[in-house]
Amino acid sequence: MTTTLGIFSIIGGLVLGLFAVLASFMDTAAFISTMTISSFFEEITGSILDGISNDTVYNAFYSFFYEIHLAWILIGLGIILTVIGAVINKG
Repeated sequence: MTTTLGIFSIIGGLVLGLFAVLASFMDTAAFISTMTISSFFEEITGSILDGISNDTVYNAFYSFFYEIHLAWILIGLGIILTVIGAVINKG
């Protein structure tokens, strides 16, 4: 099950990334080409960042929430889930 979720996450990230590249290439749909986690959860990410006092952790979370495109996050999550699923299935 974890492997399947990982594969679907990778496929979703690739499709979203393809649409984002096409949208930025054609200069249309700025929402898709700049989609990050903060696009969906603006209040939650703001409250998380307000509660962090350590600058290193703040910078890491800030880049994760505001700078990394959602397609890359989905691809990374998919790779992690696929590896975990492969290890669980072997055990």
